[in-house]
Amino acid sequence: MKRRTVLHVSLGAVAALALAACGSGNGTGDSGAPLTAITLGMSSAPNSLDPAQVATGPFLNYVDPAYATLLTRNADGTLTAALADKWGYVGSGNTTFQLRLRDGVKFADGTPITAADVVNSLKYFQKGSGPNASYFRPLTFTAQDDATVVVKSPTPNPDMGALFTPQFLGGAVISPAGLKAPKKLASATFGAGPYVYSAAESVSGDHYVFVPNKNYYDQAAIHFKKITVRVMPNANSQAQALKSGQIDFMFGTPDVAPTIAGDSSLGTAKKLTTWAGLFLLDRDGTVVKGLSDVRVRQALNYALDRDAITKAVYGDYGAPVAQPAMPGYDGYSPAAEKMYPYDPAKAKQLLAQAGYAKGLTIPVNYGSFDPSTAKLVQAVQGQLAKVGVTLKLTAATNFGGWINDLLTKKFAATALSPGQGGDSNYYAQQAGFTKTGIMNVFGVDDPEVDAAYAKLAKADTQASGAAAKDLTDVITRKALALPVSGADLIVMYNKKLHGVQFTQGSALPTSVTTWTSR
Repeated sequence: MKRRTVLHVSLGAVAALALAACGSGNGTGDSGAPLTAITLGMSSAPNSLDPAQVATGPFLNYVDPAYATLLTRNADGTLTAALADKWGYVGSGNTTFQLRLRDGVKFADGTPITAADVVNSLKYFQKGSGPNASYFRPLTFTAQDDATVVVKSPTPNPDMGALFTPQFLGGAVISPAGLKAPKKLASATFGAGPYVYSAAESVSGDHYVFVPNKNYYDQAAIHFKKITVRVMPNANSQAQALKSGQIDFMFGTPDVAPTIAGDSSLGTAKKLTTWAGLFLLDRDGTVVKGLSDVRVRQALNYALDRDAITKAVYGDYGAPVAQPAMPGYDGYSPAAEKMYPYDPAKAKQLLAQAGYAKGLTIPVNYGSFDPSTAKLVQAVQGQLAKVGVTLKLTAATNFGGWINDLLTKKFAATALSPGQGGDSNYYAQQAGFTKTGIMNVFGVDDPEVDAAYAKLAKADTQASGAAAKDLTDVITRKALALPVSGADLIVMYNKKLHGVQFTQGSALPTSVTTWTSR
């Protein structure tokens, strides 16, 4: 997921000056030559380099180079081999999955990777605090032999292979040396990827350097002598650095993407991937009693002019949505999209029926490090005020701060930057709406959601599409969230980079480790 930190303009200027002092990010002085080293611009430092703790989405760029996963995806979205070269379900029922390691794979420190190492790494991951740990907690892992790992789920899982790809990070195998010293995982890498983190060339919080791993199983897949991920809090500074050749890739915003139009050396790609809005966390009414009443939650949804907010915040890089699912992904429901037309009078009526004719106050945390999220939350605040609902906003200037605020359980709602989605509905809805989901910080249990989710889990290929839509319909009808806009994920890049594109069926661009330059 894309994260940005908004700091004072003076800090953005300092970052730009520092980049200028460091010279070009392309590793060559010949404008016509291929790139031998690349630099990525990111708007926030990672909360950790530990695969079990780090945020995913764009933060994968801080760990993906150093941690090969058991499986990965082709650009067309199909699963393909990585550290494992054979995989699949065992028997029927979608509860047992098997992976077999390819011959000769080693960790960066030169030690061979065994099935037991994989099992130990997976067990460590499922205890972590990362955003995908909850998907792994119900699973059991065993080493059938030195090369075979068996994964069992107590309930059906129709898409288990996805868990071992970079998007979910559980398949990013950590070496025994790393597991013996878990505190070191936050600031060093212990993986089997094509690169290794060079602490000597890096400065935590400023730039992170990765150099080739001499023990990687496929040396031909190492395309650059160095990959640098540089933290630049200001998106405009990033865009200037991209235009001057100081960086080669960045995640764009609706404000900065148009600024490179007309530059033939730079490219832009976008994909409608995530819904942006509020997770209504406190659905049992622990902090705000009113949120336990479905009428209040529905009132919030009727109160928003999604078209106006989307146009103001995202311009040509978004679309209004009234459900926690995106067009083009399984689970998107035309019926759900019609449930909450803009009707402030209806909103006021529902609030009065619920006993809140004079309104109510809802504490909300969000990340000011993402400019689009900040604008959206403020727009939502303004429109809800018109029906008597006050949002008391608390901003975090970095992703770690947003997590810390979320875990205090002082906030009845939150905005996830830049949004949620980009997965199959089985995974997309688990985090926010099932009892054990990582975004469900109050542990709210909803039998209707559980039943719809279980139906989807058990569905065969023919029934899964309808079951995915049914789950979305339940979540939307009960107003468990406040979706506002579907947001484009935007990437901006040096056209000397080849392979920068969005993976089908995913909200992520292809991995930096697959890009080439020629």
